[in-house]
Parts: sequence; structure tokens; C-alpha cells
Amino acid sequence: MKKILYLLNIALFVSCGDTNSQIIENLKAEKFHQLIEKGDGIIIDVRTAQEFSSGHIIDATNIDYYANDFIDKLNIVRKDVAIYVYCRSGGRSSSAANKMEKLGFTKVYNLLGGIGSWDSAGYKTIKSKEIKALKRSKLTETQLNEILNNNKTVLVNFSTQWCVPCKKMKPLIEEIQRENPNVKVLFIDADANKELVKRYEIKGVPSFIIFKNANEEFRHIGMISKEELITQIN
Repeated sequence: MKKILYLLNIALFVSCGDTNSQIIENLKAEKFHQLIEKGDGIIIDVRTAQEFSSGHIIDATNIDYYANDFIDKLNIVRKDVAIYVYCRSGGRSSSAANKMEKLGFTKVYNLLGGIGSWDSAGYKTIKSKEIKALKRSKLTETQLNEILNNNKTVLVNFSTQWCVPCKKMKPLIEEIQRENPNVKVLFIDADANKELVKRYEIKGVPSFIIFKNANEEFRHIGMISKEELITQIN
């Protein structure tokens, strides 16, 4: 009997006391800042576009918690890296973190007190203009297949207008496009082409797929060096 009780106590300790498996972690501004400074992960500001433009953390991606497509956008955010989420005072970001956990995100850091606590701690923010959404082109699977079949090498970039890593990668991909005229470069807006996102099982943006003779030869999610892409193209 004592042995059984001992084993039960061990089981309870492991299931309730192991904080390493905790997906959501609420952090004060200082710790939040320390982790962001390491340079890994994705920062998400879940305030409105107007709030975001008035002042936000550098390199933050704006995904409005109240927008109808909030969950759709979260579904194409990488889930295998750390997510740093914040809002004005902590309410929306806390709710967003709970939604992220249900969607399969592996680690979410929530800023306690929101951008207000960040400002109070003296950490830097930047202002930006509200960006109007550009016209998003739609591509059918038939059209994509035609492009793949008519070009020996095709570099497909799934991205969005709101994704900060996507914005950082675009000039690099355009360089590849200019320097490699024999390679067809195709930008696909993941928001406007949900069928293709589903068809090609895109798990995050930016995503890069290299096709040779219409066959997928290489795939990468997230930022990548120009040299690595060129190596895979060649």
C-alpha cells in the first residue's frame, strides 16, 4: 500500500510540478525584453492597426485580435518557434495566447501589462504608418500547375502582407529573381490563396518551395539565407 501511495505521489509531482512543459508563460517586461533580444521567435502585436501604428515593439507583426480573419492568420504563423505576444494592457494578448495553445503553438510568451508595462520600463518602441492592404492576386491550382510544367526551375514564395519576416525576405527573393533569369520566381499571397495553402500544406510564412521539372525538390519555412536558396536552386 505504501508503495502504491509513493508511486501516486511521484505521478502527481511529475504532472503538476513540471513547468518545463508549460506552453504559455506570462512575463514581466524585463524578462520579455531579455528573451526578445536573443533574436529568435516571432513578435505578435494583437492590437488594432491604429493602436499598432501609434507605437509598437520593433519587428512586431500586427494581427488584430478583433479582426474576422484573426484565426486564419494565426494558422499560417509558424508554430514551432517561440511567440512573443502583447496588446495594450494584457487582456487581448492573454486571450490570444489561449487560442494559440489550442491551435498547436509550442511556446507562447505573454507580456504582462502589455505595451504600457513595456513603455514604463523604458524599452524602445517605434511608430509606423497604417499600411493599406494592396490588391492580392489569386492563383488557381490549374494556373500554378501550368507554370510548374512550363518552367524547369520554379521558386515559390508563400507570404503575406502583414508578416514581418516575409517583408524582410522579399528584397532577397527579388535579387534572386533578377540575378537568375532562368529561374521562375512566384510570390503567392497566403491570405488570398487559401486553397493553395491547404493543397501544399503550408505550416507557416514565409515558406519557400523549389520545384524542378514540376517536382518539389526543396522546402523551407521561415527566414533563410540567399546562399542557401541559390545552392538549392542550382
